[in-house]
Amino acid sequence: MPTDAHVPPPMPPRSRVSDGVAAHIQQEIRRRRLQPGDRICAERDLQAATGVSRAGVRESLRMLEHEGLIRTKTGPGGGILVGEPAAAPLGRTVEAFRHLSGTGPETLLDAWFELTVTCTRLAAERAQAHDLVELRRIADAYRALDFGSASFDSVARLNLGFIRRTAGAAHNPILSLFLDALIDLIYSAAAARPPNLAQRRELVGVHDGIVQALENGDADAAVRRMTRHLFAVRTLLSGGSQGTATDPV
Repeated sequence: MPTDAHVPPPMPPRSRVSDGVAAHIQQEIRRRRLQPGDRICAERDLQAATGVSRAGVRESLRMLEHEGLIRTKTGPGGGILVGEPAAAPLGRTVEAFRHLSGTGPETLLDAWFELTVTCTRLAAERAQAHDLVELRRIADAYRALDFGSASFDSVARLNLGFIRRTAGAAHNPILSLFLDALIDLIYSAAAARPPNLAQRRELVGVHDGIVQALENGDADAAVRRMTRHLFAVRTLLSGGSQGTATDPV
């Protein structure tokens, strides 16, 4: 067993699996005693150290992996590792909830719209120089696209990357996590209705206008421009008439 691998203590005789191995590892992560990338000992060592059956250990690990708290890496330096912060598990939970509750895709668009607007306002107040440089880089990359031949994937990734980076400039990791999860779900809907050539070109001015407002620290202008942009995209994805993404003054 690697000497740097975390080993949980023996479990109380009557503890359930969910209250044993999984609960201990969850607690260590919450207390920051286990950090992303830290190695947890192998299944057999977990079994020996805790007294939990092999099936119980595997059940615990499956639960933790489903929650995104751990990941399994194969090859040299592999094993059971503490996971990195990721939006995918949250996105799966949101999508499952949406289907089980019977709510339509417009609920995703509502949440995406409001979170993006909130992040944009915060970005105008908190953006650092490196955030603005990266946003300008994305805007320039979008302008350089050959819109007649560019794939939908390349267009969508730059557009969604711009929104992700705007959220990052708000410097609130919880908001960024939620927005990342929603963007991943929105992308699937967007792929079904790729924008036409005129809509692709319109977004060049939108990106430039948002970056300029953020550079000026003008939260109202940044929010106004982002709102107009999102409204056009939302209208399109909802199956309504094609809105305009023209950048307002």
